[in-house]
Amino acid sequence: MSWTVGITQGALTSIRTIIARSDPTLETGGALFGHENALVISSASGPGPNAVHEPGYFLRDLEHTQLAADRAHKVDRSQWIGEWHTHPNGPPEPSPLDLNTYISHLVDVELRFQRFITLIGSPNPRPHLSVWVLAQSPDGIEIHRAALALTTTDQGSRNQMPPGEATEVQHRS
Repeated sequence: MSWTVGITQGALTSIRTIIARSDPTLETGGALFGHENALVISSASGPGPNAVHEPGYFLRDLEHTQLAADRAHKVDRSQWIGEWHTHPNGPPEPSPLDLNTYISHLVDVELRFQRFITLIGSPNPRPHLSVWVLAQSPDGIEIHRAALALTTTDQGSRNQMPPGEATEVQHRS
């Protein structure tokens, strides 16, 4: 089964802008908002002013993220569906620490996630994002590398990113 995650141009632009303005030697990131049942990212937050940025670790500003979540919900009833961050010194794939964090979100009964989306950026040597979906199944938790597709609305039709975007957003299934 191949997975595709939709993303609005606004969310993609927000992530790219934050990465471009950040120290490329330190991790940065934020939260993803959208509609889990549609696997679509409608907006993305930045790290926030009190975030922790280190070469191999990132912790977003939780107060800033809550305000972004409240705004996203007001706009289109979006919910927190995942996270994004960079790996300046490693591959754009989940580290063991990342996986532990995502799995803890999935098994937290109060959060009620069925799936958790993560975008991991690698700013060096050329910026690109990889997309991962962790999903609960009868056999446990599965992790899937996914394709990223532009969508015009949070639940509208999806179009694969144009070939010129391949260095910016990696297409994998």
